[in-house]
Amino acid sequence: MRPLSPPSTIAAFGNYSKDIMYIFEVRPVYRFRYISPSLDEHIGVGTVEASYADPSDCFDRIHPDDLEILMSKISGNCNYDEPFLQRWRTNDGTYIWFEEYTTPIYENGEIVAVQGVIRNMNAAKAKQQELEQLCQRDTLTGLYNRHAFDCLIEEMHSSNTIPLGVLTLDLNDLKRVNDRFGHIAGDALLQQTALCLSRFSQEAFRLGGDEFVIVCQGYTEQQCLNLLEQLRSEFLKHDLSIAVGFAYDEATTDVVTVFQKADQAMYSEKQRTKSLVGLN
Repeated sequence: MRPLSPPSTIAAFGNYSKDIMYIFEVRPVYRFRYISPSLDEHIGVGTVEASYADPSDCFDRIHPDDLEILMSKISGNCNYDEPFLQRWRTNDGTYIWFEEYTTPIYENGEIVAVQGVIRNMNAAKAKQQELEQLCQRDTLTGLYNRHAFDCLIEEMHSSNTIPLGVLTLDLNDLKRVNDRFGHIAGDALLQQTALCLSRFSQEAFRLGGDEFVIVCQGYTEQQCLNLLEQLRSEFLKHDLSIAVGFAYDEATTDVVTVFQKADQAMYSEKQRTKSLVGLN
């Protein structure tokens, strides 16, 4: 059992800290015994005064998806050894990420208060999200990359079955363009291909080299076939020679199997195209 720190002791540090420090009583009634002035700097002027006057203000400000975190802190149904990540609404209506370390206070085996230190993590969270986005994107084309495709495979394995169509695509002329005009021209060809794909789908991936895939989650087979024809028309318009494969399953979570069938169909089309132009 840890004693409740006197507000004067907390205030000696909290009044000069950029972090937010507080003491919140759970019993006999909800109320703040102390809130550091820095809360106004992060959330907006008047927040400290409003929280003293009405303790429910913090419940109104927390992001709806994080309300359970707040309730677990004041009920004791959580692991206080771990930090709590949560979002709070500012006076201008935006949400900011915070990281909190909380200490529960017990009397006679019941939680009577919590005291904690809260740090603004918005800049760090934004940087983390930026890095995660970069990890998911191909730097040349801006499409999702192989890592993002692998993540999708894992995600779908643990989800419910859905209709799934997969289109695989392979540039026929990339090696020739690279050999004849250099890799700058080859990169431009890849970027042009990616632009065509992104016009028709938000789930287009570059798996590497000249290999692309579009995943159609929840599409009917006819919708997938319509997309396929739109892409062929777009490629023709931009004079892009691309082999395309397609496979479909009405109810599955197995992206890999559908992908492999589409890839085999694409490979067969590529071989037929080479035979027609005498490249065998």
